[in-house]
Amino acid sequence: MGLDLVEVITIGANLGVIFGIVFLAVEVRSNNKLLAAQARYSLRQYRSDIADSLMLPHVLAATHKWARGESVTDEEKSTGLMVAIKIVELWEWQYGEYAAGMLQKSELPVGAWRLWYHGKGPFPVPVQAIYEMRKNVLNADFVQFFEDNIASQLPE
Repeated sequence: MGLDLVEVITIGANLGVIFGIVFLAVEVRSNNKLLAAQARYSLRQYRSDIADSLMLPHVLAATHKWARGESVTDEEKSTGLMVAIKIVELWEWQYGEYAAGMLQKSELPVGAWRLWYHGKGPFPVPVQAIYEMRKNVLNADFVQFFEDNIASQLPE
């Protein structure tokens, strides 16, 4: 009772399918790790970009003048608001990466967001004002997360 050619070919084809599925699973897992690494790298790049924006002399002057309650020009006010928009959009993007499973919740700097939102961050940027003006156009899930974890809680 030996195997005929058709049975050998069928067994070989089935083994090929199994090996192909295993290979595909390994590749998908590797790709997911690569995508997560790319998300973490992008996060660092975006954070660096924000820091670079904040360190521009005209931005520093405008935001500190505004924070001291001094009269600001329209240009200075726009400078502060544009930096705040950039920050809030970065936060929304970070939340989106978390919601998509590309970042862990622990990778979201929630404590720092609270500081910035409540005006205790290292630079006086009007984040709270921009968030309140724009929350109707931000992602609804992000807004809910933000309200629950940032706006309603004071910084530690």
